[in-house]
Amino acid sequence: MALRLFSFLFLLSMLLSTRAQAQVYEPGWLVRTSGDTLRGEIENGFWQEPPTFIRYRPTAASASQLFQARQLRAFGFVGGRYFRHELLLLDQAAETRLQELPRGSHVAMRADSVLAEVLLTGPAELLQVALLGATHYEVRRPGHPPLSLSERKYLAENKPGGTWSVVDGNNYRNQLALYFADCPAASEAAATAAFTAKGLSAVVQAYATACSPARQPARSWAAQAAPRRRGAFQAGVLAGVRYNHLESPSYAIAGCTDCGLHPFGGLYAELLQPSRTSAFYGELSLSRFRSQGAFSLGTDASGVTQYKTFDYRAWLGTARIGVRFLPPLPHDQQLVLGLGFEYNYVFGLSLPGPSSPTYYYSTQPVDASEAYARPTLLPNITLGWRRQRLTLLLDGQLYRSQSMFEFSDLLFTRNCTVRLGASYRLGRNPDAAARP
Repeated sequence: MALRLFSFLFLLSMLLSTRAQAQVYEPGWLVRTSGDTLRGEIENGFWQEPPTFIRYRPTAASASQLFQARQLRAFGFVGGRYFRHELLLLDQAAETRLQELPRGSHVAMRADSVLAEVLLTGPAELLQVALLGATHYEVRRPGHPPLSLSERKYLAENKPGGTWSVVDGNNYRNQLALYFADCPAASEAAATAAFTAKGLSAVVQAYATACSPARQPARSWAAQAAPRRRGAFQAGVLAGVRYNHLESPSYAIAGCTDCGLHPFGGLYAELLQPSRTSAFYGELSLSRFRSQGAFSLGTDASGVTQYKTFDYRAWLGTARIGVRFLPPLPHDQQLVLGLGFEYNYVFGLSLPGPSSPTYYYSTQPVDASEAYARPTLLPNITLGWRRQRLTLLLDGQLYRSQSMFEFSDLLFTRNCTVRLGASYRLGRNPDAAARP
């Protein structure tokens, strides 16, 4: 149980750190590397880091197309946000995550080709690139080289005690003051500007309106769609067929006692993470199963224990919890990869009791809790395909063997269940409310 819990907590930490795209389309445009401009709808991923791909469709009724970042010169939304492929000089050593902070201040400027978000264009420009660990900006004005700004922190040693302190090494205000030294309005704005898109935009706009040759505000592209909820809930129904290959829980009976197909049905729910490419999931399902038990008849003259076997059938209620990863595929499709744990409850079980004094005791199952096999320490695995409301799934679960004397029996055995099923989401797309 400790191993199963550790695995689940590890997957939980992975989920909470994931970022990617959502399936909410908005009017937009893109420019391919060939120079072609396409207009239609683009999936808004509410990106924080530069997108590695985008989905585009000409109309709402059209199939979507997947474009890698390297295939694009630029793309944007009619309502705001504009990304452009740029070769920027970025400080690769910039870091703000406490566990990754370097000891001492280090700067490693290197050119990198990325889809940068364009915040301002016109008399002056402001670009933003939010990478894992630090956010970078580049300021541009006519007749001057670009100014690269990066947030950074580092560890400094306190000599008397030998301890380490976190130091903010971002001197962006001084850099901006020097860059706009010939523009009092911009220098004054830089003295109090926050290191945010809004704060730096105010500095650049002060230069554009007061000191640029055009003396007019820069165009702002920073307008964004309403922020999406961090999590989204969706639920639906599921049905399919499961194949059991299970031994009896009774040590007195060898071989497979449930080797057949059983229909199942139930309900499922998913809590989608902000990335919309990962989710916590849970399900409740119901199916039938069969097995065999045995009664001891005592020993014969040679001392060998004699048994009488019996068949039984019952209902099996299964509860599963776990995580799913939903990598995107072209045409609004997703791959489904999952890991989870299950708990089974047997009900409707009727076991025969001893009908004569010659029955001395019974072997498993003695009650409902021992009527069905127990899962191994390994989680079940899921592979599937999803398009909009419909999901097709294939999953498997291993169960412990009769022998409890080998550790390997707690992990890898011949007892297993394989399920092939489909789920259908009820209700609307949980992100539909994010449409403008």
